[in-house]
Amino acid sequence: MTITLRPGSTVMFTGDSITDGARLASEDGLGFGYPPRVAGEWGLRHPDRPVT
Repeated sequence: MTITLRPGSTVMFTGDSITDGARLASEDGLGFGYPPRVAGEWGLRHPDRPVT
């Protein structure tokens, strides 16, 4: 499956406690679960296509 994200797109994660991962305790509001890992990897691979 291929997902196309345009610059400025918003990506939303839904799920349970693994998604939340102390979200409110983190500086960026992403928590410590898989959302910040995905965001970091996206930023490394696609610096020309920023997403929220």
